[in-house]
Amino acid sequence: MATYITPQIVAKEALMVLEDNVVLAGLVHRDYSKEYQKVGSTVTIRKPTSFTASAVVAGTSMHMNVVTESSVNVVLDTHLDVSWEVSSQDLSLRVVDFSEQFIQPAMIAHAATVDSLLADLYRDVYVHQSVSATPLLADLADLEGIMSYKQVPMDNRRLVLHPITKSGFMYNTSIVNAEKSADGGRALRNAEMGRIMGFDTWMDQRIRTHTQPIADASGFTSGTASWLAGSTAGTVESITASGTILADDVFKVTGYDQWFVVAKNSTADSGGSAPISWDPAIGAEIAQGSTAVVTFQGTHRANLAFHKNAFALVTAPLTPPLGGVEAAVLNYKDVSCRVVYGYIQLNKTNYMSIDQLVGVKTLQAVLAARLCDDR
Repeated sequence: MATYITPQIVAKEALMVLEDNVVLAGLVHRDYSKEYQKVGSTVTIRKPTSFTASAVVAGTSMHMNVVTESSVNVVLDTHLDVSWEVSSQDLSLRVVDFSEQFIQPAMIAHAATVDSLLADLYRDVYVHQSVSATPLLADLADLEGIMSYKQVPMDNRRLVLHPITKSGFMYNTSIVNAEKSADGGRALRNAEMGRIMGFDTWMDQRIRTHTQPIADASGFTSGTASWLAGSTAGTVESITASGTILADDVFKVTGYDQWFVVAKNSTADSGGSAPISWDPAIGAEIAQGSTAVVTFQGTHRANLAFHKNAFALVTAPLTPPLGGVEAAVLNYKDVSCRVVYGYIQLNKTNYMSIDQLVGVKTLQAVLAARLCDDR
């Protein structure tokens, strides 16, 4: 197929457009496999290294940090594709016109899906702060305090808000007047709200809403041994409404300063009793009896506060097609895409496709928190 616009030109433009249209994907840890992969492949990536500082004591030997190569497996389980019919006339357009008509809409679709995959990682996050009925700057101050208490590094802290949560905070003049910067791509610049309470803050339309069928359900801990230190499973009795406790729900036990995330779905019986499992393990024994009240966070917008190293986006190049088909596989800022020109003999149609292979992973849930907005 003789063209003016080659697959290499399209791939280069596509990756730049993608970079300009992601929000969450521009804020997390990225890794890239240089080897060709296929959907379902597992790749091993390095986790960022951390050190501890020790006081120097005269006359004693130096404390040497042991550098351990920490790694995590990530499954490249999402193969994204946008394909469309293309004509010779289309391919004779100027690059800027072709990009505006075809590449930009295609990569905006890619960007939305990649950001959605990352937004879904809220399900792993159990650290929790709620938004007031009228959003207050104090809500963000409390969130910052939680992150600091959890010893999350001060740099690279990000806060990404649902549009409705953002609109609630925008009534606050301190937030409206927050200093702006334009260090990222176009989407980051457009979505950025400034640095607020120690967070570089953005809005992303892909932030998820978590639905809890048992709205603000409460019950009591049950069992003599299931709520002890180190446990990750137990039973909740006397739930106020029948229904299902969902994986990814968050709950707290009165008198115990810790939120937990439910590990898997559990349906309450007619008496309102439900076995649940959770993460993380209980750090200290929870007293049994009527004083140990279990309260679930109801349906909420799962805004995300996190350090860059809490989540990872991993990509890998797809194998170029065989059979003389025109194609290009390029990488830009640790994101890869494949562009293929093809011909479908059945309906005599020329087509173009842009596809990419991605995986997302929570690296350290303790470096992230949900800002739950149930207004």
